[in-house]
Amino acid sequence: MADCPGVLHLAAMADGALARIRAPGGRLSAAQARATAGAAATLGSGVIDLTSRANLQIRGMPEGAGPALAARLSAADLFVEGPADRRRNILLDPFSGLDPEEVRDMRPITASLDEGLRSASWIGALSPKFSFVLDGGGRSAVAAISSDVSCRAAAQGTMIIAAGDVLVEAADDQSCVAALLAIAQTAAAAGPQTRTHDLDPRILTSALQAVPGVRQAPEPLATRELTPRLGLVPQRGSERVALSLPVPVGRLDVAMLEWLADVTALDGEGWLALAPWSAVVIFGMSHAVAEARLAQSVGRGFTPLGVAERLTVVACAGSGGCSRAREPAKELGREVLELAAAEPWRLPPAAVRVHLSGCPRGCAGAATADLLLLGAEESPGWSAHRAASPRAPGEPVDRRGAVSARDVFELLAHRGR
Repeated sequence: MADCPGVLHLAAMADGALARIRAPGGRLSAAQARATAGAAATLGSGVIDLTSRANLQIRGMPEGAGPALAARLSAADLFVEGPADRRRNILLDPFSGLDPEEVRDMRPITASLDEGLRSASWIGALSPKFSFVLDGGGRSAVAAISSDVSCRAAAQGTMIIAAGDVLVEAADDQSCVAALLAIAQTAAAAGPQTRTHDLDPRILTSALQAVPGVRQAPEPLATRELTPRLGLVPQRGSERVALSLPVPVGRLDVAMLEWLADVTALDGEGWLALAPWSAVVIFGMSHAVAEARLAQSVGRGFTPLGVAERLTVVACAGSGGCSRAREPAKELGREVLELAAAEPWRLPPAAVRVHLSGCPRGCAGAATADLLLLGAEESPGWSAHRAASPRAPGEPVDRRGAVSARDVFELLAHRGR
């Protein structure tokens, strides 16, 4: 995808135009979920993707559908007029404010940052790929996801990290937001394609020194790993629970999203959160109702919890959705999960991650996978890589002209040999 899409600015894909809907912090009301489902049914093919940064994508729209989509989503407060629409890439821990282990509730910072980006005079010069991650120090550890700038709360304070080596501490929410905006403005001033890793750290340090309430951090933070949370999750200060439902290879359809909206409105608090590990979280449910809805979710198309806890499958759009891809990555991913549900004895004894990409670019995420399958560049076929990431796949351990779901489990079974 050469250019980041938005609501008005669509991307041409193999299955039609694609729109990306940014809900800062990944929060949607039941009404907003219904509006998105309705737009996908009326203007698109009915296919809705949940991205690795907790945005939604409507696929299969006709060229020129942007204005009609903008009108629909504007009524649901899911569209921002102007260049800010494509530049509000804010990833928040879906359990922020509700995680008993959290150090700081990042929801107020998210709202203020979003408002600051909407009103910034320089926003049009910021790269649409520029991203923020806000991590309150809870169990999910979303700051492990790569970003241009992250804000992470810990016992010793709230730290801001940009380009991996600029580290400052913010005294309060206001100074934190001001620092995040200062970093983004510095990148925008350097050029429309500039990311924080392109900037001299001294320039970022200088920009941050002018922000009140910000000082050099006394020590670096320990590295943490992303911890996906699925099933019933306790909520802080409540007997009610959150229900985190795994979405197979990050793909929803209209009926699934409408069902989520109904459950959110009937059984929850009226809003849901999109998680960067391909899940949707509904909050404020009684334990008994959450158990019942979890059981029902499998019949609605969601991945069984027992499968999702042992097998993570990420997949790019594949040949059906991307002109670069030769192999049907998304379809193969769904088949792998369906086979695991039908024949659970195939599941490995410990949790594993499988990444399927229809071409060598390795879209769908940069994390290391236990098994990485890459489509070939010039001809049909796959190369298999173990303990590899798309950025560093290494030499293949196997090459195959075609791969089935059973082949994937065979490759997993032999990964230690």
